[in-house]
Amino acid sequence: MSVLSNFTVSIAKGLRRLRHKELCEQGYASRKHSHEPRLKMQKCLIVSKVTRYEYEKHSHDNISDGELEKVLRMRGSDYEAMIATHREQKAFEEGVASSLKNMGIEVEMASRLTYNDELIDWCDLVVPCGGDGTFLLAASRVRDANKPVIGFNSAPHKSIGRLCLPTWCSNDVKGALQALKEGRFRWMRRSRVRTTVTSEPSLLDTITPIDLHTLHYSRYPPVSNPLDSQEARTQNFTKESSSTLATKALPFLALNEVFIGESVTSRVSLLRLQIDNGKWTHTKSSGLCVTTGTGSTSWHYSINCLRTHSVLDLMRTLKEEFGVNMDVTLEKAREVAERYNQKLMFPPESNQMAYSVREYITFEEWPAPRGLRGRDRADSVRVRSHCADAGLVIDGSVSFPFNDGTEALLEIHPEDSLMTVQMDDALPY
Repeated sequence: MSVLSNFTVSIAKGLRRLRHKELCEQGYASRKHSHEPRLKMQKCLIVSKVTRYEYEKHSHDNISDGELEKVLRMRGSDYEAMIATHREQKAFEEGVASSLKNMGIEVEMASRLTYNDELIDWCDLVVPCGGDGTFLLAASRVRDANKPVIGFNSAPHKSIGRLCLPTWCSNDVKGALQALKEGRFRWMRRSRVRTTVTSEPSLLDTITPIDLHTLHYSRYPPVSNPLDSQEARTQNFTKESSSTLATKALPFLALNEVFIGESVTSRVSLLRLQIDNGKWTHTKSSGLCVTTGTGSTSWHYSINCLRTHSVLDLMRTLKEEFGVNMDVTLEKAREVAERYNQKLMFPPESNQMAYSVREYITFEEWPAPRGLRGRDRADSVRVRSHCADAGLVIDGSVSFPFNDGTEALLEIHPEDSLMTVQMDDALPY
């Protein structure tokens, strides 16, 4: 079994265990005979996926299809496959819209470029059609904790779409919508991270979002700061925030993670961190990733999981160089790696976050190493930037400038949770 297969199997097993735990803790079994859940769906907003074709058209200022085809063929892209995928995606979205309309439901369509607060306020239900990326886009702007977001995976043969409804729902959209209408589902809440930034009032208005999916790249010019010297910055950051500073909550909530780091990945990210009102710690790293329970199965897992062959090498070292008597077979190493990796994941409704300092540059000093733990759970994470060209990225989609002198507080509030549903993986009939 390949390393990639081990990784996929470990993720799948962990998700099954988490789901079983959720079902037990929330008492879904005992609620099967109680009142069925009801979903208001008189007005539905479909959030469509931006296909590669649409992205290329937007990037080339909506040139003609003939000109776009020439550009892409010269680049070596498979134009026919791109068009076929685009048509499949649009056909799926139209199929969902048609099924909803046949049920007497009002439907509006929105894309990444037209999705806005007015449409969100109008609808009873947000229905992203795509994959996890489209679901994250739809969820990030829904501030109402009682407005459900329920997603369809438009290409279940290509991707899993763990945040979306099960695969059978994509293959039987009409049946899935009928099941939702009849209340054959379980309500589920997923915690989200609220980000509150603090900066000088004159700079606060410059902290505006950039959509990473509609740009070729994103670079931020360095933000000028009156605190020019390192000594002045150090003195300032040992005190409480000045009364002249201003704060604002960013208009996007993170369902998966918040990442903070320099835009150029080869540059060291200089950040000061405060975990749960503890001591401030200066860090040099490749960036900070703060995740929810939902995000603990994705990037957080990928950053911190142990690969089977790495565990096997460690076990062999313990046996051969330290005389530890143990089984050093590949199967045992796989078991050890899986047990370790399971502990990285935690329930999506958890009020805690997990943080990871990527490639933390530190010096281990036994028995009391300096700095903070490179990975841990937290109730709140406060970050101060010493970066020159950094971004604060929410769910890998929207980026805000986060340069020297700016501070962010990351925390979870129950009223920010996202309402969605769970349905059985098997067909209900």
